[in-house]
Amino acid sequence: MSRALEAYLAQVGSGLRGLTRWRRTALLRELEAHLRDEAEARGVDTESGMSALLAEKEHPSLLAEELAAGDGQDANHRGSTALAAGMIIGLATGGHMWFEGWRWYICLAFAAAQGLAVGTGYFWARRHWLRLNPWARTAVAVLITSLLSIPLGFTTHHGFKPTRLLYGAYTGFLLERHSQERPWWQSLLEPTVFTILMFVIEAGFLGRVRFQWWKVPLELSFNATLLLSVLGALKLKRILAERWVLTPQAQE
Repeated sequence: MSRALEAYLAQVGSGLRGLTRWRRTALLRELEAHLRDEAEARGVDTESGMSALLAEKEHPSLLAEELAAGDGQDANHRGSTALAAGMIIGLATGGHMWFEGWRWYICLAFAAAQGLAVGTGYFWARRHWLRLNPWARTAVAVLITSLLSIPLGFTTHHGFKPTRLLYGAYTGFLLERHSQERPWWQSLLEPTVFTILMFVIEAGFLGRVRFQWWKVPLELSFNATLLLSVLGALKLKRILAERWVLTPQAQE
């Protein structure tokens, strides 16, 4: 952890002595997650950059008072943010399937599983692996969203389809990778590579579908829609995070 961030959290923690140890730990973990998210969004990756970011924030003692006074609101904020961000992903992917001509109940089931189970689940759990290095965070995100996407396997006309779990893994990869700003060419490359991977697995290894060129644009457009929904969800999360208790000192 950044030394500046560690010191800032320690000062906030000293002002939370009136709370139980469990609540104090939970609040500090939530605070750390918000600060790390903001640092990533702003491209802060140096000690001096983190120190400058923290200098913009409220004094630790004042922040501790606000956290103690609003005890419990952090969980509500986190839950509402995770739900809203997940809904963006679910509505985008379910809506895309509906325009493709899938039956409404399949679209609804996919939207619920992809948005609520995968999207919301990821945003809710991410604070637990924030201290890992970027590659480890990505690996954990892919693993967790793969498990969360098990309900996606049942969003078919014919029983369980295990390759549906790849959409959950892809979502986790995108969410973690784009938690920081990425070059534009990566946003073009990622859905293309994943589309190729899906056809190789489905048509090549499993032989479940017959490769047809006209299906490529449909699959590619769906994967691009998923990417855009992830970017939108991350943007919404950052906007809502700015409305949390952490505000620059210059703001009223």
